[in-house]
Amino acid sequence: MILLQVQQVARYFGADTLFENVSLDVSDNSRIALVGRNGVGKSTLLKMIIGNESPDAGQITKKKGLTIGYLAQNTGLESDKTIYAEMLSVFERLQIMERNLHEMEAKIADPGADHSSSAYSQLLNQYDQLLHDFEEQNGYGYEAEVRSVLHGFHFEQEDYDRKISSLSGGQKTRLALAKLLLEQRDLLILDEPTNHLDIDTLTWLEGYVQNYKGALLIVSHDRYFLDRIVNEVYEISHHHSSYYKGNYSAYIDQKAERLRQDWKNYEKQQAEISKLEDFVNKNLVRASTTKRAQSRRKQLE
Repeated sequence: MILLQVQQVARYFGADTLFENVSLDVSDNSRIALVGRNGVGKSTLLKMIIGNESPDAGQITKKKGLTIGYLAQNTGLESDKTIYAEMLSVFERLQIMERNLHEMEAKIADPGADHSSSAYSQLLNQYDQLLHDFEEQNGYGYEAEVRSVLHGFHFEQEDYDRKISSLSGGQKTRLALAKLLLEQRDLLILDEPTNHLDIDTLTWLEGYVQNYKGALLIVSHDRYFLDRIVNEVYEISHHHSSYYKGNYSAYIDQKAERLRQDWKNYEKQQAEISKLEDFVNKNLVRASTTKRAQSRRKQLE
């Protein structure tokens, strides 16, 4: 299923073009790398996708109800809460369900309740439905998930009560990414997510995002990280986008092959141009071959 389509979008600065005719498709199971040299407009395109900026041309269409998580470069989590409380806030709906379950359990266990009444029967049905929804949404496992993700980012139990406002910039960035992973959005967009990560954390992150249920769109200069995660590459180069199937290494190989083919076609074209020019120069003044020479001149043009 297509989640999002970028169709022929452009960004201009006066008479200058940052990029144009850029297209990109994101499906529900996509693992996409967006690559290109610094300054080609990758972060600008991401801001268009999340709706922070509008394209100067083209359009971006999204599936109704699409949820997007976005981590900008070097963005830290700002909060007055403790580390653990902030991560738990992702599961506020489950916490409300949990409280409702406990309230229902108290009513069901009330010795004064009339077990034969329709109200009691309705209460049991509501409880069964709520319990089913709670279990289906990992109600009994979300706290373990929080602890697992925090551990992956080197936050242990003794850190849980630390105020986020007291942390370093690098720690806040890691927490911003941790919270995004816990939110499990339909599309996760990461701009240079491996900044501030050591080897152990990077290895853990690779394993986690490989099993991520939603789609991934990643900008990164870490080719080894991309090799392990992505299976599609979009490159912005010379103001336009190009598409490559496969991981980062496959993209490098395919790009080299395209470049070889382009040079081959260019050299062939130059030889053809030279041949046509020679024919035109020799035959344009001859009455018998002037029409043919004019036809070749048109080909040259």
